[in-house]
Amino acid sequence: MDAKKEIHVVHTTHPLNQELFRMMATPREVSKAIKNTSQTQCTTCSTTRPKLQTCKQCKSVWYCSKECQRKDWPRHKAWCTPSDRPKGTRKLVETFVCNVTLATMLQVCAALDLNLVNDKKKEIGFKVPFMIRVDIAIEPSDVYSFVKLFLTDEPISDKMEGMLQINRFHSHIPGRSGHIPLTQMRDTMWSGEREKLNGNPVHCNNPLGLVEFVNNDSDFSITCPLPIPPGPMKLARGKEPFTMLSGLTGGSFEKPMTVASCMEFMNLHIRADKENQLKLRVEMTEEDKLIVRNARDRSVKREAAIVLRQKMERESIYASMPLDGF
Repeated sequence: MDAKKEIHVVHTTHPLNQELFRMMATPREVSKAIKNTSQTQCTTCSTTRPKLQTCKQCKSVWYCSKECQRKDWPRHKAWCTPSDRPKGTRKLVETFVCNVTLATMLQVCAALDLNLVNDKKKEIGFKVPFMIRVDIAIEPSDVYSFVKLFLTDEPISDKMEGMLQINRFHSHIPGRSGHIPLTQMRDTMWSGEREKLNGNPVHCNNPLGLVEFVNNDSDFSITCPLPIPPGPMKLARGKEPFTMLSGLTGGSFEKPMTVASCMEFMNLHIRADKENQLKLRVEMTEEDKLIVRNARDRSVKREAAIVLRQKMERESIYASMPLDGF
């Protein structure tokens, strides 16, 4: 019988880590102002309002009235399951999209992945919508807790602080290349937002798509409009590399601007938020912890575990972590 491997973990933080985070972080008052102007669409009738009631059990669908909730129940009851979080995933997604720094990087990802900077005909996002899928998950904010979950079977604390992470980004054009067209509700959402942009001379030249946030591999998701303003388009066109800092050597190195490096930037930015200024830290559920443990076993075919493993294979912070040999 093979002896158990002894693993030594060394975690370092660059001395400029917190200073750089504060320089790039979106001020709370800015995020709050954006959130106050956001609207939510009724799942049944597509009515948009600043505040709607949610399903009390899953907290992942919205209704403008009791009548709309009753009408939707025959469809919704098939997958409605209790949420382990007081406000579900909805609150985290709302907070994420209202953060200018993170939303900008998401828009850059879309511009790069869809090659929008070279769409001279202004077709994608203007005449036809684009669709983005973002797989999110909650991961331990403390790297030692992650190592313990991923590499060992040791007992862990019932309460473990987690943070939102972007594990996968995928784009497509609905109705093309074998992809299904938009649902009627999503088409209505896109068409309505496109009409608003077209009527505004400041925003009429911004491509518009939809972004769907999926928490792990659950049956529900959250969809919202994703316009691409000139700033993110300029960043995608210039493709200036990211300068990454090493906490171990104190030196720096560059990474080309790609969808993968933009996701890594978002994840590192959230990780650097030690005081939860971004409001993207929550207590981990047992399901969150299970996915981290599942990711170490290649025989586990659960999509959320596979996606987490793929993230670990491409991001620098996991570079020295053994992914095989269990």
